[in-house]
Amino acid sequence: MHIAILNDDNEEVYNLQEMIFNISGNYRIDRFSEGRDLLKAAGDGAVYDLLLCDVYMKEENGIEIAKQMKAVCPHTPVAFITSSREHAVDAFSVDAVHYLVKPVSQEDIVEVFRRLQTKTEPRHTLTVRIDRVINVLYQDEIIRVEGHGHNTEITCSNNTVYSIRKPFKEIDELLDDSFLQIKKGVTLNMNHISRMTYKDCMSRDGKTYLLRRDQAKDIRAKFYAFVKNDLGGI
Repeated sequence: MHIAILNDDNEEVYNLQEMIFNISGNYRIDRFSEGRDLLKAAGDGAVYDLLLCDVYMKEENGIEIAKQMKAVCPHTPVAFITSSREHAVDAFSVDAVHYLVKPVSQEDIVEVFRRLQTKTEPRHTLTVRIDRVINVLYQDEIIRVEGHGHNTEITCSNNTVYSIRKPFKEIDELLDDSFLQIKKGVTLNMNHISRMTYKDCMSRDGKTYLLRRDQAKDIRAKFYAFVKNDLGGI
């Protein structure tokens, strides 16, 4: 397993390595104190099975480095390490597998590895037929599902939009528990929600939706519960 650690505190890096090596397995660890060196390694072809990224460093913000890393290596899982939960929702927007608050314990690192294993389990799919062509979509790549009369549009993270001649409700019932209906005819994948306020939310591709007033409280509660479960609390 190839692991990258981005952290400018040598003592913390040493402790993280010790805790990783306490877990049975074969590990190769690359250490980086600056984001540019990590991005250069990734750009030169290094492939990482996990990035442990400190949020607060002397000159850099780990969240921003992780976003750049995702652009280079979109399939590298990221676990953030920080002294504050302030950026937990931001971490969620880059699909973090965990958000660890210092001091990091052995149990925290074990939980990261457990979540990595869970992510390798079979992915949920959605099968749709368009013009006699059968399309199999991974649900974790779907950003949103929107109803438009008798048609339903499915927008994916690669900017592909599928228009299906089926009612919204029929498609919505096939989606897994990571989807949240935020208004009539609009369901968002909570993995792709980058912002949630008391009145609206934004999907990761920048589209904003007003929440229904009569359901806004329940919508926010469901989203925050989802974030808490995935990131270990906010």
